[in-house]
Amino acid sequence: MQQTVKQKSLPLNNEKWARITETAEAYARQKDAFLVEYGHVKYLHYLGEKRKLRDELVSAGFVSPFGLQARQWKLALDDALYTLERQWEAAIVEVKEYLYRFEALTDEEKHYAFWLLYRHEKHSRDWKRIQAVFTGEDVANEEINLDVEGRAKVRKYLKRVFRRVLGKKPRVKKARSFAVDQQMYRVFATEKRQYIAVATLTPGERVVIPLAGVHAVEGNLRVILLPDEQAVEIHLTRGPRTYPPGEEEAGIDLGVTEVFTDDTGRKYRSEYGEALQEMSDHILDKSRKRGKLRALRRKFLEQDPSKARRILKHNLGLIKQTKRNKKYRTRCENEINRAFNEFYKERRPKIIAYEDLAHLRGKARSRGLSRKVNGWQRSIIKERLEYKNYIYSVTDPGPVNAAYSSQTCPMCGWVDAKNRCGDVFKCQKCGFAADADSVAALNLKSRLHDEEITRYTPYKKVKKILLERYRQKQVS
Repeated sequence: MQQTVKQKSLPLNNEKWARITETAEAYARQKDAFLVEYGHVKYLHYLGEKRKLRDELVSAGFVSPFGLQARQWKLALDDALYTLERQWEAAIVEVKEYLYRFEALTDEEKHYAFWLLYRHEKHSRDWKRIQAVFTGEDVANEEINLDVEGRAKVRKYLKRVFRRVLGKKPRVKKARSFAVDQQMYRVFATEKRQYIAVATLTPGERVVIPLAGVHAVEGNLRVILLPDEQAVEIHLTRGPRTYPPGEEEAGIDLGVTEVFTDDTGRKYRSEYGEALQEMSDHILDKSRKRGKLRALRRKFLEQDPSKARRILKHNLGLIKQTKRNKKYRTRCENEINRAFNEFYKERRPKIIAYEDLAHLRGKARSRGLSRKVNGWQRSIIKERLEYKNYIYSVTDPGPVNAAYSSQTCPMCGWVDAKNRCGDVFKCQKCGFAADADSVAALNLKSRLHDEEITRYTPYKKVKKILLERYRQKQVS
């Protein structure tokens, strides 16, 4: 796990900006060429042998057709292979989700499927197993008690699912950044400012970039282009400081009026809900206005084409809209980060129970709520959870089953949709009352060690189990 430190530059003059942009475009084109070349299944084994592929290209006398120096095309190659690896790792996670829910395979067949997808925590993945899914090669070991036909059946199933979840091959559509190693830049400082001299496409020539702050800079860097400001950001990664684990268990229920509520009832960062509401109202207002302008444009397409073009150019552009949406996203991300900082520093948990919100997509009860749900920043929440768990040495068991978590009484165990009314929970049997999100967090926490209700237990079966427990509790 790495921490990214960002250091911004001052605005660059036209000459420096042109040379930086030229380098970024060449790097992007070279990375894209590598993605196209090595994105095929037959090169999949290179994801576990990145250095081997680089050495083979060097031995073959490879020269970048886009003018990159030798050190930089090697970085572009590493970049491309890591991009492909991330795509495949994300696909493998989704394939496992399908496997957990697919009931047509026997236990032995599922065991073989998970063996093909297995990755040891301390070692790199055996990509030849994944490659065998597509090539049809029969791979197994002494632990697999499955015949040849059964293994072929499993590989065919995995192949179908991989094709469903992989999607399009990654490509570089825009030159946004490039990487440099420690031999491709030099950092120096004067009494007033820190500078970094970065290598360009011309050997021996470097662009001197004035930085807006002072940081200890070392190791490989990434230069990020900021076209709107004609400046760059220097991104460097380093290992973050870690802390020993705490002693308690905690549960959190993610929300839209706040980032989340924990099992003690505390709500973290209600400002998040305000940001989402403001974003929702803005999207609604702009969508209505842009809809009217689109109707006008369609009206003038035949009557006055020049006017239709002016409407498209001056009123239906995306530049301002993109900037404003980015501003809202940044605001939401900041609130999410603050919420997790407060939670981990105060609670110091050793394990956290949280729900899987991946299924909450598309329409909600209202259009406004739907816009909020779609703006939940699922990826940033997931990334923050993983990062903070690493820093505070928290054990991550993965999401727990959230079925009926906000409708189940934590005192008597009665399950009923009437128990919850908006943000208020009141049990229809025992009269227990509390905040609905707090009740959900409590129930999620209680399922951390529940052997009957696992992450993939169907929701109908969950309700059946909960009601049976309630009846047994009443009898006893």
